[in-house]
Order: sequence, then structure tokens, then C-alpha cells
Amino acid sequence: MVLLRLLVLLFALVVSDLHSLSWFINVSESQGPGTVLQFFSFNCSSYTPTPTLELLNVQPPTTFFNPPSLARWQGTYVGKLTLSSSARLDALTVNHYKLWLKFTCGNYVTEGPLFVDVQRDLSHIQCAGQFASPAGEMIQVPETVRPGARLYILLLPGLELHGAQVSPEHGMVGDRMGAGGWRE
Repeated sequence: MVLLRLLVLLFALVVSDLHSLSWFINVSESQGPGTVLQFFSFNCSSYTPTPTLELLNVQPPTTFFNPPSLARWQGTYVGKLTLSSSARLDALTVNHYKLWLKFTCGNYVTEGPLFVDVQRDLSHIQCAGQFASPAGEMIQVPETVRPGARLYILLLPGLELHGAQVSPEHGMVGDRMGAGGWRE
């Protein structure tokens, strides 16, 4: 009877974990460091050694994901995966990550993927930093720049290239979207 109960428990553990170790989640590119991406729930009756949840691999390679944490809560182990302090999600650069996770409970080991789809957030515009030339050096604009001279090319996510010029009428930088009174 004890052997049968042990087999039933082991079968329940195997079935629940095999089905739970394949997840698909969507995350907005506006989510930043520390954001909880996923909670995981595992049953494990083995206390020795302590169960573990590991992040084995990320494709494409990045440091945007912290190693998962695992804690015991009301008889169940709860794992948590968060974005790391280096996370800067950009759906136009990478919109799909595949994370490979491994859960160990005593002698039982199961692995599976977590698919993370990064969704565009049109209300969240990310700046690439200071303006630089294609070669990477900083652009310096002389004080004697004439009105109407092209200063830089503005790259907007999902849009074609936009030029910027100094508007003679307003003495300010404008773009093709109408700001600053720029015209062809």
C-alpha cells in the first residue's frame, strides 16, 4: 500500500511538472528592471536536498533575466522570474526570447522552455542616448550653422528616417512631423 501511494504521488508530481514546465508569456517593452515576469508553482515532497529552479539558457543571449528564485509557501514551492537591472526591452530589436528552466526535486529533474514575447508599447519611446554619427563619434554643431542646414537624422521605432533642420522662421529645430515649423 505504501509503495502504491508513493507511485501515485510520484506520478502526480511528474505529470504536474511536465505540463507546467512549458510557458508562454507576453511582456510590454515598457517593463523595466525588477518586473515579475512569471510565478511558478511546484509540488515537491523532498526536503533533502532543497529543491532548485535554475535558468540554464537564454536565446538570444542576454543578461535581461535574473536567475529565478524559489521559496516554500504553504507546502508548495513557488518560483519567481524577474527582469534584471540591465533589462532594456525593445520589441523592434528582439521580440522573442526562449528561456530554458530546470526544476530539481530530490532525484527528480525536469526541464522546459519559457517563451517570452516582447510586445510593442507605442506610448513608450526609448532614447538611444546622445546623438552620434554612424561611426559612433559625437556630432558637434558649429555655432555658425546656417538656417535650414541638416543637423541630424532621427530614427524613430517603426517609422522611416526623418531629417531635422533649423527653421529660419522660428529659429528652432523641427522635424517632418510638423514640430518647429520645418518645411521642405
